[in-house]
Amino acid sequence: MTTLTPPRRQAPSPRAAAPRARHDRRWAAAVGLVAALVAVAWLPFLHAPLTSDESGFLLLGRHLSHGTSLYGDYWVDRPPLLIWLFGLAGHLGPLSATAVGVTAPAVKLMGAAASGVSVLLVGVLASRVAPASRWPRRAAVTLAAVLLASPLFGMPEADGELLALPFVLGGLAALVAALRDPGGRRSLVLATLAGASGACALLVKQNVVDVLVFAAVAWFRCRRRGERTSRPAAAFGGGALAVVGTAVVLAALQGTSPAGLWDAVVVFRLHASAVIGSSATRTTTKRLSRLVQAFVRSGAAAVLVVSATLVLTRARRRAATTVATLRWPVLAMLGWELVGVAGGGSYWLHYLTGLVPGLALLLCLAVPASGRARWAGGLLAACLVYATAANVLAWGQHATAPAQVTTDDQVISYLRGHAGRSDGVVVAFGHPDIVTGSGLHCPYPQLWSLPVRVDDPRLQQLEQTLSGPDAPRWVVVAGDSVGSWGLDAAGAQRYLQEHYVEQATYGDWHIWQREGGIG
Repeated sequence: MTTLTPPRRQAPSPRAAAPRARHDRRWAAAVGLVAALVAVAWLPFLHAPLTSDESGFLLLGRHLSHGTSLYGDYWVDRPPLLIWLFGLAGHLGPLSATAVGVTAPAVKLMGAAASGVSVLLVGVLASRVAPASRWPRRAAVTLAAVLLASPLFGMPEADGELLALPFVLGGLAALVAALRDPGGRRSLVLATLAGASGACALLVKQNVVDVLVFAAVAWFRCRRRGERTSRPAAAFGGGALAVVGTAVVLAALQGTSPAGLWDAVVVFRLHASAVIGSSATRTTTKRLSRLVQAFVRSGAAAVLVVSATLVLTRARRRAATTVATLRWPVLAMLGWELVGVAGGGSYWLHYLTGLVPGLALLLCLAVPASGRARWAGGLLAACLVYATAANVLAWGQHATAPAQVTTDDQVISYLRGHAGRSDGVVVAFGHPDIVTGSGLHCPYPQLWSLPVRVDDPRLQQLEQTLSGPDAPRWVVVAGDSVGSWGLDAAGAQRYLQEHYVEQATYGDWHIWQREGGIG
């Protein structure tokens, strides 16, 4: 791999090296300051209510042990590293249910740390891509910072896309460094680190294979030019396999079988896509519209279009530049990230966080290194100024918005006031925050709604749970029936009406209590 190797030069004199060292220190200090500001931007939200995903992952992480399902007594279509991270957060800080929802400051601090570290790693990565150019590096760091501190990109939700980000960026930085220093032991070590870091990313969120896509395209192009890639590719694969193998063994020791993991993170997603495509409601379309609007409002869409155009134009003019060398790996990776956003199916705002590595790298390549293309630099600067203003405004509006009591919070308050410690609860369907906030055990393994529609569409498992020895005292139903899109609820609904009595209603939520528990 010789494409990014700088030309050989004589060793600089101590007098010439001093300004370079001072510049590097100033750059490191500036990136550190920006990263700290991004982390600080999370502080107003430390006691913000957890989302359903955060609550559910935290519940799994806090009670992870041998049980009746994939992760203890519960099931979710996520790899184990995500659950371990939430388990760590759950053991580092308290969990409480307030009038406005379930709060866990440690989860938000984890999100703040992931955002800050990601900005630092964007700085490292940009320094590898444009070591002698200030403006490309500054632009990449600025864009990453404003997007990671923006509610338009899902902040302050700590979800899989955000927690995978440091691993993606770390893997990319190691990979680019290996491309700049081909041959020898150092490049093999860097390739191994890149593979290990990329594997950690997909162990947080299974579709985050950005590092693998970047590596595959980069080495394919190197091989077409006759360069040897077998050793670094083997080192990359060895690092990835070592991490995945270790994770599978550790998960098995906790009761999560390899076959169960494969079914959850691969097979399930294929079935889920089919179910969403055939049965999804208007709510899904509304979320898609909201996602597209956020992408445009944040300025990320403008940065994508302008940067891609400039990168392709510059690469055609100067085939030997870093832009020409990295454009296809970066564009392929960004293309995969866009597929991940569109293919997620549910279209939550935090999906957009997965675009940060590709957008930051693309912008870094697009910014002219000299003043010979002032119009291009001005156009990109305008996009960046707009993105900064739009996302700072969105952050301010979100930070000053008053906390509102939701119907979920009202259901949680009712259950905490009326249920006993040994009671069980089933929420039909989704909203793990209700289970987490109530402090009750859920005997039904499905905490999210999509797995119900894929794995229990006739609600036979639910009916068995309601009629079994561990039947819950409480059932919370969205609407008048447990039936919904993609479900055949006749048997479960009949059993609910015969053995449970409705006790309270909050918005669309109906709380049912088992007849034997009344009185």
